[in-house]
Amino acid sequence: MSTRSARLLALCGFLAVGVTLAGGALQAHHAVAGVYDLNKEVVLEGRLKKLNFTNPHASIELTVPNKDGTVTDWVLTTASLGVLTRRGINKTSMKPGEILKVTVLPARNGSPAGFIRNLQLGDRDIDLFSGEGNP
Repeated sequence: MSTRSARLLALCGFLAVGVTLAGGALQAHHAVAGVYDLNKEVVLEGRLKKLNFTNPHASIELTVPNKDGTVTDWVLTTASLGVLTRRGINKTSMKPGEILKVTVLPARNGSPAGFIRNLQLGDRDIDLFSGEGNP
């Protein structure tokens, strides 16, 4: 085998591995059903602790009071920044301490985490899960 053929074969192998790994990452990234229970919705109301307005999906930390007087910090994933922007939400739309009401698809493993399906922000009811470009 010539040096040129060996280089071409090595390049093809490298590209094949790269495509395989990228495909796995892409599939894992969009596996909402694998992480969250699509058949269950939970409504949470609490105070915004933190907004992480970063790609590929923004997230919020929400402090939710429990019936026994304790609180639970939930980590909630949202739609992409593009979807949020199209819905009129930006990094200054929510402030720490603000009361938010969200409908989430809860984590399958029972942890205080979820994917936000709907967000009530003031008098606005914002669907973040359906429509073009979601999630």
